[in-house]
Amino acid sequence: MQALVIQLFASVAVCGFCVAAWALTSGTFEQAGRVLRDPSLTNKLDFWPMWVILVCAAALVIHLGIVIARLFSQRAVRRRRKAAQKTAQQAARVSMEVADRTVAMLRSLTVKTKKEKREPAPAEPEQPSRRWVTVMFVDIVESTRLAEELGDEEWTKILARYRELVRAVFDARGGEEVGTQGDGFLAKFPAPDDAVQCAVEVQQDVRTVSAAGVPLSVRIGIHAGDAVHDDGDLVGRVVNLAARVTQAAAPGEILVTEPVADQLGTSLPLEDRGLRELKGIPQPRHVLAVVWDDRSRVGR
Repeated sequence: MQALVIQLFASVAVCGFCVAAWALTSGTFEQAGRVLRDPSLTNKLDFWPMWVILVCAAALVIHLGIVIARLFSQRAVRRRRKAAQKTAQQAARVSMEVADRTVAMLRSLTVKTKKEKREPAPAEPEQPSRRWVTVMFVDIVESTRLAEELGDEEWTKILARYRELVRAVFDARGGEEVGTQGDGFLAKFPAPDDAVQCAVEVQQDVRTVSAAGVPLSVRIGIHAGDAVHDDGDLVGRVVNLAARVTQAAAPGEILVTEPVADQLGTSLPLEDRGLRELKGIPQPRHVLAVVWDDRSRVGR
């Protein structure tokens, strides 16, 4: 009788192992649970552990038959028969409990696996870092007056066209948009040449947009220096200085600081604008204007 109980537990362990192996390699734990509840799905799902279960079950039946035969052959037939029935009931109860726990475990693993697939581990946030960068501001001239004259609906259409043009030039020249505020753009570039070439094309393209019957006009300021890169944003004096240079530019003008001019390799000439007092900047800054017109072309 003890050997039968040992065989029962061994069979349950083997069957559980085979079911888990099938679920991890060929199917899913959810499918395994379905087959355990409805054996008719065995062939459809190619559930090969069912053959192991049938073999184990057949071996248990044979063993149980041998035990019962021995019990009947002994003197205390009734007492042994009752003991055999009690043992069989206990074994069946244990088998059912093990099966229920196995199904519950498989369901728990299935839910956990699905949850892990739905909820990937969050990526580590990028730490702030200081790097050299070229920064460009673009600002529409007299945007407040134009918005009042044209009205919200017409001004919204002009802004949409203006933003579409500027972003297209950013993409073409390797610029990365950092942010927008009203009609202004802030972008960063890998090198001063890229920023100046982009600025010329922006000036050329925005003149194709008509506002209140005249071509749209923008100011552009460009500065280069160290800035803190924090989660896609730029922080530092280089950004503030670029904004002040933009405010100092005349309509249709591109102003660059001396650090930008020192690294330019384009064929576009520069005009010295001398030292400028910039609002909020403690010392005057040397600025230069990029000479451009509608025929200006710079290589990509």
